[in-house]
Amino acid sequence: MLQKADKILGYDILDICLKGPESKLEETRYCQPAMFIGGLAALEKLKAENPTAVEQAQAVAGLSLGEYTALCAAGMVTFEDGLQLVKLRGESMQEAAALSQQAMLSVAGLEQAKLQALCEQAQKAGGKDAVCQIANVLFPKGFSCAGTKKAVDTLKDLAEKNGALQARMLKTSGGFHTSLMGPAQKKLEAALTEMLPRMKPLEKAVYTNVNAKLMPVGTDPKEIVPLLRDQLTSPVLWEPSVKLMISDGMTEFYEVGPMKQLKAMMKRIDAGMWNSTKNIEV
Repeated sequence: MLQKADKILGYDILDICLKGPESKLEETRYCQPAMFIGGLAALEKLKAENPTAVEQAQAVAGLSLGEYTALCAAGMVTFEDGLQLVKLRGESMQEAAALSQQAMLSVAGLEQAKLQALCEQAQKAGGKDAVCQIANVLFPKGFSCAGTKKAVDTLKDLAEKNGALQARMLKTSGGFHTSLMGPAQKKLEAALTEMLPRMKPLEKAVYTNVNAKLMPVGTDPKEIVPLLRDQLTSPVLWEPSVKLMISDGMTEFYEVGPMKQLKAMMKRIDAGMWNSTKNIEV
């Protein structure tokens, strides 16, 4: 994978992962390919350690960029095509983020309706071109919000004053999953359309970010491409997706790739299922 990635990316992603600097790896154009490859490498590790878990998996899902890793695991796109899409996605999102001052904020401890109202208030306070919206629905009363920097700064203040347990600025540079990613969306849509004839129907079911729905085995890629396009400017519905997985009868979960964030969120979504969630680290 890493040898193929060198040719597709035009740089050594492993070198950046191992040697940094961390500030470079935090740039979304480098972080996204690293996460994509890391997730698929961990999937190969799981195949070697516990092949039954992979063979008998009922469905796959990924949060934001992870959705591309999931679709690759589900057989819709090849590793090479997936990485090309991820490269373009990361670069175009970074370009869109540079068009204005943007920010993301992690908020915990507020109900979604309350936070939505505060986002609207902050957006109004930010002026004519301000953007402030929920970007990720992660776990009960756990969200990230994104938008123009002034509006997100205002939201931080409003959230703290309204009883949030946490309102912390994130290291990411852009207003991801908001209308600010519109310029990136156009480039991504063109690439997805060009690649569509090479895509294959799903071999594994996929839970999708934009609508928190199950796309069954055999789903035509042309049904999924618009969801990938919309994902750039729409909230990621992770908590509703996980709740649907559980209600659909999923009993074991494997988080493939670096860090343990999905398992940490599972503890807050369903403490019982947290015990059946395993991390496969790379």
